[in-house]
Amino acid sequence: LYARSLDAGESGWLAFEKVRQTNRCHCPIDFPENRPESGSEATRNKDKLKELGWGKATDPYRMDSDKLLWHRDRLSEWASEKRIVPLHIDMGITTGCNLGCKFCYGVIQSRKGFVGTDGWISTAKTYGTIENMPLDTIINIFDDAKKSGVRSINIDGSGENTLNPALGPALEHATKIDLDVSLATHGASIKEETIDTLLTSLQWLRINLSAATRESYKTVHQRDWFDKVIKNTRLLVEGKKKKGLRNKKGLETTIGFQMILTRDNFADIVPLAKLGKELGIDYTVIKPISDAPDNRLDAPFDEYLGHVDTFKEAEKYSTEDYSVIIKWRKMGNLGNKRYQKCYGTRFIIAIEGNGSVFPCGHWFDIEKEKFSLGNVNETSLAEIFKSEKYWKAQNEILNVDLRNCQSNCRQHNANLTLWDISQKENPVEFVENEQIKGSQPKHVIFV
Repeated sequence: LYARSLDAGESGWLAFEKVRQTNRCHCPIDFPENRPESGSEATRNKDKLKELGWGKATDPYRMDSDKLLWHRDRLSEWASEKRIVPLHIDMGITTGCNLGCKFCYGVIQSRKGFVGTDGWISTAKTYGTIENMPLDTIINIFDDAKKSGVRSINIDGSGENTLNPALGPALEHATKIDLDVSLATHGASIKEETIDTLLTSLQWLRINLSAATRESYKTVHQRDWFDKVIKNTRLLVEGKKKKGLRNKKGLETTIGFQMILTRDNFADIVPLAKLGKELGIDYTVIKPISDAPDNRLDAPFDEYLGHVDTFKEAEKYSTEDYSVIIKWRKMGNLGNKRYQKCYGTRFIIAIEGNGSVFPCGHWFDIEKEKFSLGNVNETSLAEIFKSEKYWKAQNEILNVDLRNCQSNCRQHNANLTLWDISQKENPVEFVENEQIKGSQPKHVIFV
């Protein structure tokens, strides 16, 4: 069931056992079975969190929630049990990366490229050969997505997409067809000559930076590239602040840091919040690891609850122009799910760097045949959306025991809302009449 090791011929379980025996993982091997059943009462108890003084994020982007009610038309179609086109696609345009971050789900899924230096998951330092998605394939995906009714695409995936030279021309095409796109990157491989294209094409750009010092960066990300990331961040901020670059909507591209908490970087929480403010970015978001069912990435669920004061101290660096966002809801759920079915893949799907389409990234290396929706190198995205194969796999998702899924996954927050709607006596009526609480979040088009 679980992802293969990065060492040729070595089973994933053997690799995991090596990690466990060297104390990188603090969980029992039957970790999924130890979780409370999804949707059970044990996943809902908030008394402990209240006792700890668990917080509520000031979050202008609703990063610790979802934006589905601002897409009421598509939500209503789903509630009416119609076949819908997803609102959003998380899409990779390369199959590999040049970092080996210790929280990376792609590493344990055998993504290509650099995988580390200290043997934390593999004795190999590199694995396979990185392949880039051709420009014409990316353009075809963008065109089909736009025509089909997809409203946003995040260039994300399990690899580092700035390694693909087609990124710039692809983003320019997205601007031409008025498709809203964003980019997630580790930030170290951004070329200075691409800055203008990024800032005139993207709605937002997120840099995955989980360390506040050079030494900590080497531990968590496994390269000595901290200074590169900071330099490129300064160039991005300078591009929009001093050069006045704007995207197609006439707005500044939102730039932020994303910190993923491991057992190695709790001491970096407050310093990174401070650093983000000093650099002039728009936000720093702090979130838990999205871990495998066997806890192979060693998400410190047992430690998150002990850092309330640290999280609140970090939030103090928020200003009118800069937000420190703690994903309190995800941090406090201990990796459990209070919903029994995953409806989120109806609204958010994933495309791998090799063109394979899946309900979500969890299935990139697990039960691939069962959950494959198709491949854009063989079938157009528009045809995939209409195919019986697509809907057969989407329906199979509803039968998955969610304890065997990734924790705090991409669809998690959407699933909280969708599950609650599905339990209403009349879901359609609820969707059509539910009042939205609060003001419209920034980047509402990105669910």
